[in-house]
Amino acid sequence: MNIYRKVLKLMGTRYSDHNVKHLKSTTDEHTFNEYVFPDMKIGFEIHRMHVRSAKSTWYYPSHEHPLYEINLVTRGKQVFYIQGERYELEEGDLVLIRPGDVHSSSSLENSKEGFNYFCVHFNIDDKLLLPYFKKTKDTFYHANSMLTRSIRPLLDRLVNFSQQSKINFTDKMNLHSIMFELLAITVSCLEKDQQKLGKISEQTFKVAYQIAEEIDQLIRKPSHEDDILESVVRIEEIANHLDISVSYCNKVFNKVFDMSPRQYVTFRKLNDSKSLLVQEKYSIEQIAFMMGYHDSSHFSRQFKRWTGLSPSQYRETQHSIPEMGES
Repeated sequence: MNIYRKVLKLMGTRYSDHNVKHLKSTTDEHTFNEYVFPDMKIGFEIHRMHVRSAKSTWYYPSHEHPLYEINLVTRGKQVFYIQGERYELEEGDLVLIRPGDVHSSSSLENSKEGFNYFCVHFNIDDKLLLPYFKKTKDTFYHANSMLTRSIRPLLDRLVNFSQQSKINFTDKMNLHSIMFELLAITVSCLEKDQQKLGKISEQTFKVAYQIAEEIDQLIRKPSHEDDILESVVRIEEIANHLDISVSYCNKVFNKVFDMSPRQYVTFRKLNDSKSLLVQEKYSIEQIAFMMGYHDSSHFSRQFKRWTGLSPSQYRETQHSIPEMGES
């Protein structure tokens, strides 16, 4: 059963030992060999993937977004400020930016030459990929780093897609294939750098994932209480449903996700709200309903508690960031 648990750990798969054993017992007498691969569930979205040639005067001001971002320099030098830290990228270097990281970018100070870069923004909606990205503290990856060398061929293929004027259905399927492989390799590299994750038992991963699944199912149920976090998601009820103690529930969740279940509720609600707000096709009222709030004013009050901005103000900031000196 090791292969099942390994797939679960990396891809967020849920399986039942009882079901697998039952399938085996009912088919063994009619087969010589059988390999049953478990069901899989993984989700991601690609946003604003592009290649750019920037002038020496180019500058992108400080901002944040609810997406992961990989930025690769393909020529020249680029400067990043991420969470107050300065990074100078040369050809082949990349940065991995997490949701909510405040960052800005520009050409190298006093440089007379511009630079080229490739950038892809993506969103991962998979609970067992989250620990690898959240626990990784590194942001800058040198061209000769294990991660950069491993994913550079895939990034180059994405660059080729970004330069195509038209993309057909087959191209889109190939693009998804590349992204799946890129995520898998990235997780593999990050796992090798994180001994703490490697020491966590797969049973602990499984229980933490089940808790997160319970939270996600409850998180968007409508509420009429002022404190939606308390009224909709009660950790005691989740622990009782899974037949575990509250203390054990908090312990295993913290071990895997590096946050408490209640912090995870806020994390998911805030990040999901931000992701919806950057999409113009949804009104504030629609987003409030999708996030489980009984009216938009309730949603707006909670969002402002989290960010200091109203939903409409946050949406405006995401669509009004000027690029300076763009070529």
